[in-house]
Amino acid sequence: MSVQRAERCCTHLREFLEAEMEVMQKHIQNHKWFQHIQDDNEAYQDFILRYGWLMREMYCGFACPDRDQCPLARSFPFHR
Repeated sequence: MSVQRAERCCTHLREFLEAEMEVMQKHIQNHKWFQHIQDDNEAYQDFILRYGWLMREMYCGFACPDRDQCPLARSFPFHR
């Protein structure tokens, strides 16, 4: 793996996905009701399409322990 490719890969993917799943499980029933979705799988897909970008920015920009050294996190406009 080249250095350039390694810099574009998240080293905390498992933690990010666990956080994302926890958020979705907490809010999926309300999301189904508000969006008039009956199927759980469809609701999860819709939730990710609508809010996945936001969850990634929040995790990478504020929760990730390596956010100050991560080139992915630095690409977000709010990164300090």
